[in-house]
Amino acid sequence: MAHPRRDLSARVAGERFPFDAPGAEGFTLGEPADDVERYAAILLGAAFVERLCFDYLDLLGAPVDGELVLTGGATRSAYWTRLRADVLERPVTLRENAEPALGMAVLAGGDPARMIRTSAVVEPSGTDLREPYLRFVAELERRGWLDATAAAHARERTTTR
Repeated sequence: MAHPRRDLSARVAGERFPFDAPGAEGFTLGEPADDVERYAAILLGAAFVERLCFDYLDLLGAPVDGELVLTGGATRSAYWTRLRADVLERPVTLRENAEPALGMAVLAGGDPARMIRTSAVVEPSGTDLREPYLRFVAELERRGWLDATAAAHARERTTTR
């Protein structure tokens, strides 16, 4: 069955993590030239939120090192996977079976050696996305959605890497 085309510009209000801002909305810094640039900006923004989650977890004292394993349908996109590795500045691991529920199946008694084989490790390409990430953090802070402590921590982690 074909999926109807989704309007990528649709706005959904509210954010709960990595910051609590019920009125937060999607935004674009700059003006994409076309739908391709707009789509790339959406993926970049999602990757920036993912990085901000790691920065915030680090601020809270949670361990954020170790292997990063990506799951779900998005892992079928080489572009998206590489972008996430670039934004996170870390290798990301892909499994042969990328279904998000796989972890629960393993916990339920599956054979981990058979079920959790690595299909690829995607290294960052070396593209430096720190400056656009810092602009993103600054914009979240300017809009009052990200508190100063979390923003400062994200900036510190970004500039000391």
